[in-house]
Amino acid sequence: MGRRSLVLVISFICTAALSAEVYPLTLYRSYNDMQALPALMIGKINTKGSDNSIPPRQILGYDVRMSVVSAAIDDAAQIYPGMKVYIVKRERDHTRNRAALIIAEGEIDSISDTVFLGRMAKIRGQFSMVSRQHFVAIPQQVKSREGDTKGAHDYFLEAERHRHERDFARAAQKLQHAREIEPNNPLVNLRYAELALRNGADERARAALKKAFSERRRLEDVNDYLRLGALYLTAEVVALPSQNRELLKAATQLLGDMRQFEKDLGQYGKDLTPPKSSAMRIKGSRFSADYHLSYGRLLRQIGATLGEYSPEAITRLLNYGERDQLYAPIETRVARERKLSLPRKEWDKAYVNAAITHFELALRKDRHNEAAFELIELCDMLWDGASANDRQNLKELVVKYAPQYLESAHADQRMARVRRALNKVNQA
Repeated sequence: MGRRSLVLVISFICTAALSAEVYPLTLYRSYNDMQALPALMIGKINTKGSDNSIPPRQILGYDVRMSVVSAAIDDAAQIYPGMKVYIVKRERDHTRNRAALIIAEGEIDSISDTVFLGRMAKIRGQFSMVSRQHFVAIPQQVKSREGDTKGAHDYFLEAERHRHERDFARAAQKLQHAREIEPNNPLVNLRYAELALRNGADERARAALKKAFSERRRLEDVNDYLRLGALYLTAEVVALPSQNRELLKAATQLLGDMRQFEKDLGQYGKDLTPPKSSAMRIKGSRFSADYHLSYGRLLRQIGATLGEYSPEAITRLLNYGERDQLYAPIETRVARERKLSLPRKEWDKAYVNAAITHFELALRKDRHNEAAFELIELCDMLWDGASANDRQNLKELVVKYAPQYLESAHADQRMARVRRALNKVNQA
């Protein structure tokens, strides 16, 4: 009898230890996600709460406007302030596949109250219906080579130190190690792309920027977020196809991506959401000159391509979703407000005017930016077929921006073309 009791006690202890064991998970951001994220489960959501007066439904809540999740974490979870964690929902076949869906991601805000504060990864139903099927997971530390005890964060810090010391070769090497450990880390991919662009490895940079852009919501610094948007947009505009059909489809997709990118800025706080008035939106643009330059180039290419096709041909070329992106409201320099509707035969002109708006915004950020050349070249191209009123507007733009472009040194060929355009409008 004594032996049987001892066996039961040992079994109970082992079962309890097994239930609290930290074990690996495979995390997914959506049901059709092809890129799994390795992680370790460390705890669970405490649906009872530290205060019994709080109903279980209020333990995990979220603010839709800010896209911020708050949760009470089980006291048994091994956590500390600042720790990066995920709130996950286990799948039905979890015991077999150990698969879980990411509900939110963020960091531990307080150890005393074990409060999680983070940004939404994906809204899946109502969080008010949370149960003990929601758990806490942390990124799994995968080593890049045998015997290596460093994590991705360690390599990233070493890369930052080498970068500040201007030892870019070592910085790139450390970042590559960090990418081997966390291939989808957006900050690591962003820094790697910056070094790749510095070394002229444009294709490697573009691949890294694509990964970083797809995971951009994990970035914690708004300056990194804005920097990523400018570099990604520039790389994708340069790589646009040359054929009109393929260019229009790729440019429309990129246009939709950048619109969503600007909307996602709201996750960093109310002060970064776009102002309501158009005048304040243009005056207070938080994007860099390079961002506006690349955006202008994108809009200009779309406008030029639209001029080659009739609205009926566009309907045959693009599907409904692509046309929805193409004909979405855009800001033009004519009205300084978002056009809610236009005859489709006029959308090429609307895109050209929108491109001019972005070139002007780039020049407000940097008066010697290459946007001046893009703007003057565009005016020169539009000159021959323009009406008298349009020519007057084009002349004002050239007369305004050509002198400031010629103030600083640029390529001789470009400066000669700017001078010819300036003489052409002055003699008209």
